Amino acid sequence: MSMIDMHCHILPGIDDGAQTAEESIELLHAEKKQGIDRIVFTPHFHPERISLEKFLKRRAESYELLKNTEGFSELKIDTKLGAEVFFSMRIIDMDVSKLCFEGTDYVLIELPTTARPYGVTHTMQSLLERGITPILAHVERYGYFTSDPTQLYDLVTLGCVAQVNAAAVVNGMGAKGVNALQYINWELAQIISSDAHSIETRPPNTLAAYNFVNKKLGENYTDWLKENACTIYSNRIFDIPVVHKPKKFLGRWR
Repeated sequence: MSMIDMHCHILPGIDDGAQTAEESIELLHAEKKQGIDRIVFTPHFHPERISLEKFLKRRAESYELLKNTEGFSELKIDTKLGAEVFFSMRIIDMDVSKLCFEGTDYVLIELPTTARPYGVTHTMQSLLERGITPILAHVERYGYFTSDPTQLYDLVTLGCVAQVNAAAVVNGMGAKGVNALQYINWELAQIISSDAHSIETRPPNTLAAYNFVNKKLGENYTDWLKENACTIYSNRIFDIPVVHKPKKFLGRWR
């Protein structure tokens, strides 16, 4: 089964990811080498710092630059535009459809790492009621989830999708507490993405993450994760699984 990367910072010169089109091409070669044949470009969008219109203009210009760069067309990677939207209650009043993965009703949302933001449940519910499904980016980073994963459980059962970073799966990275692999095992995280920024500091490594899941949890889990990504990319209805509700026993979440 082919692989999809739905969270990366490969578009050139728009955020803290690739700075030049040549760096973008290098990252895309690394993605292709791993078997990635579909990618959603998700540059950072912070609604408190830049207007939606200005962001969309910058994103279009960056994408056009990449498409016109030598070697891009030869890669034969299917691409879509999206965004990693930093959480703000302002998005309730925005046309979030313009930030969704192109041709879909899914949008990637980044939460603050330091503290659970006020109004997160209300905001996610508002998006869901408008037919937009939030994908919570790299949920292993949020200490309020890892210290109390029932908070993530509540959002997933509400209708949100949860994504973990490939590096966190392979290296056990994340805030102290529950790790990325546990989230997958509980089916509280339903997709893996690279969150690639650069070849040197945060390279694409989705294949390694899938191989690790296959080794630790079995082929059924890797197939399930890949199929979930296909579902989202194709804008099919995502069926939230009967997820495990974590319970604390002898000081550990199980």
